[in-house]
Amino acid sequence: MVTFCRLCCLLALAALAGCVSATRITRAASVPASTAAVPVSETVGSSVDASDNTRPAIQPDSAVIRAIEKRVAELKTRGGVCSSYAAVMESAHRSGQITIRPYMWRVGPHLTSGEAKPNGEMVLARNIDSLNVGLRTVDDLVRSIEHEAVHIALRLENDLVGDRADDYVRACRDKA
Repeated sequence: MVTFCRLCCLLALAALAGCVSATRITRAASVPASTAAVPVSETVGSSVDASDNTRPAIQPDSAVIRAIEKRVAELKTRGGVCSSYAAVMESAHRSGQITIRPYMWRVGPHLTSGEAKPNGEMVLARNIDSLNVGLRTVDDLVRSIEHEAVHIALRLENDLVGDRADDYVRACRDKA
């Protein structure tokens, strides 16, 4: 019963997790996506819990790379804001500024699945946790990349309630 309660709490925390904007926390040093194992203190900043310091960055697999490239192409054809953040996604992808970590991490009191810096660097979580509770699909990961790209392209601050970046992502996904 305790394990089930812990599982429910973890899922609730994951559901409440959002991205952390570049203006609210200490940001990461530049870390290329090809890094095999990098201490978190080098990738996300000093406000991250020390218990997360050994999680390695992982290489995006070919399915993730294809999904990013496909999504960038779709967004470019839509114009406007969609095209603006597509350019940020493409630049970050091509320059190796997207770092993928295996799981979500804590920044202060918050659990986060993504962070972005104004210079285009992004750090994202491939999955929710090491117990594989609530696995994220490739589409979930690409949506997180889009979300972070909107923050960068439009210089949006993170708004933990009613994040405007989600509104832009949703609008660009709803366009047909």
